[in-house]
Amino acid sequence: MIRGYVPGGFDLFHVGHLNILRAARERCDHLTVGVATDEALLAMKGRAPVIPFGERLDIVSSLKIVDQAVADHAQDKRIAYHSHPFDVLFKGSDWQHTVKGVLLEQEMAEVGARVVYFPYTERTSSTMLREFMSSTIGGS
Repeated sequence: MIRGYVPGGFDLFHVGHLNILRAARERCDHLTVGVATDEALLAMKGRAPVIPFGERLDIVSSLKIVDQAVADHAQDKRIAYHSHPFDVLFKGSDWQHTVKGVLLEQEMAEVGARVVYFPYTERTSSTMLREFMSSTIGGS
């Protein structure tokens, strides 16, 4: 049985999020999704999410392709691994060949898991949505 894990903020849930979850589901028998807490997102990104943690967790856990949605408290995914062991961590290709991606791969190798990257959805991202909302609200 292959256990998969997808970490993410899942703020302003969009098709890019859905794409990675669908692709992960196809490659594992049990899919756990780690939804970053508000505090973790603030620490990682320097800003609070638009959608609060409880609502983001509810959205992700309601998807039939997700077996389990859990709180993800830290950037270090070894912590998530020890709470909810997995064989494969799935991430968007925007992390591949970056300092963060190399560190993630090293940390996962330490616990015996591997990282698989999926194509990043270029046309839609939470950053783009946030910028659009800011320009629309600011331009009104």
